[in-house]
Amino acid sequence: MSKEAVEKVIIDAYIRGIHETQDEKTIRRGFHEDFYMYVREGETVQKVNIAEWLRRIEGMKRQNPELWKGKTEYTFKFVDITGDTACIKIEVYKNDTFFSTDYMLLFKFKDGWKIVSKVFQIPQ
Repeated sequence: MSKEAVEKVIIDAYIRGIHETQDEKTIRRGFHEDFYMYVREGETVQKVNIAEWLRRIEGMKRQNPELWKGKTEYTFKFVDITGDTACIKIEVYKNDTFFSTDYMLLFKFKDGWKIVSKVFQIPQ
């Protein structure tokens, strides 16, 4: 049951929330309030919270609206769970084009699994 619960949080909050709708209510149900995405820029790393991430997505949508209008598909590469901690690797595709490989960390809280962190690799 835990694997399915972890995958459901990723599908609902990340795939549907972030990639498809950018609906903040949907996103916040699956992301912990202290979530940070770590973005590598050369030799530096930036910590990005949900609000900043959504602003960045709006900029990406303006730059390439067709990419964000198309279908989002994904493949779980692994889901690893130890107690109340989980790590997932997922590949995301937009319009049949590889978009990113994401590594996400989750903790299980009283109200369920929450995404607490993300790092990623995009095509070079």
